[in-house]
Amino acid sequence: MDKKFTFSDQPLTSKIIYGVVIAILCISAVVVGIVAANNRKTTAPEDPDTPNIVAPDNEQTPPADDVPDTPVDPVPSEPTLVSPVVGTVSTEHSMTIPVFSDTLREWRLHTGVDISTQENAEIYAAADGTVSAIYSDPMYGMTVEITHRGDFKTIYSNLSETLPASVAVGKTISSGDLIGTVGDTAMCELAQEPHLHFGLKVKGVAVNPLDYLSEDSKKASLGMTTTP
Repeated sequence: MDKKFTFSDQPLTSKIIYGVVIAILCISAVVVGIVAANNRKTTAPEDPDTPNIVAPDNEQTPPADDVPDTPVDPVPSEPTLVSPVVGTVSTEHSMTIPVFSDTLREWRLHTGVDISTQENAEIYAAADGTVSAIYSDPMYGMTVEITHRGDFKTIYSNLSETLPASVAVGKTISSGDLIGTVGDTAMCELAQEPHLHFGLKVKGVAVNPLDYLSEDSKKASLGMTTTP
């Protein structure tokens, strides 16, 4: 009968080599297990109900230090208007109730206010701005328009045909600058005494100029007092 081969029959050197190989395999298995356990601890598990959303490259949030300072434009404030002429209000602004026109002998809406004064009385800019238009209106005569900050526009009509040389389209105007004198060019208001037809538009809508004049100006130039 053949003799069976056993591990005890191997030489001593072979036994040592086998032992070393087995020890190395066991140590490797332990190291791999430790590394795998550490990876599971440091990696947060994903919630299967929460989608992983990644913003496109052009929507990635830059680091705080790289975000440029964007200046914020201040909200434009209303200009403080002063009366453009010394006189008294003879015809009020009215865009709801018609006002009777002595010249046309009819009832009409009145887009501005008429400030009665002396003929050739000097007319001044009601606020800082830029001359945006000069023209002869078929109804209201020689007219100068000045645009102010906040999309405000003051309108001066029934002026004399001759304007100061400093008044031209595109010119910068300061509050109180002379822009013309009272004339008699408004064909629809010829029956009235000498006056300035003064209008105001806010974002293109005609409003009552008296609502925007300073109280001091209304009292000093127009003789108006505020009822307490």
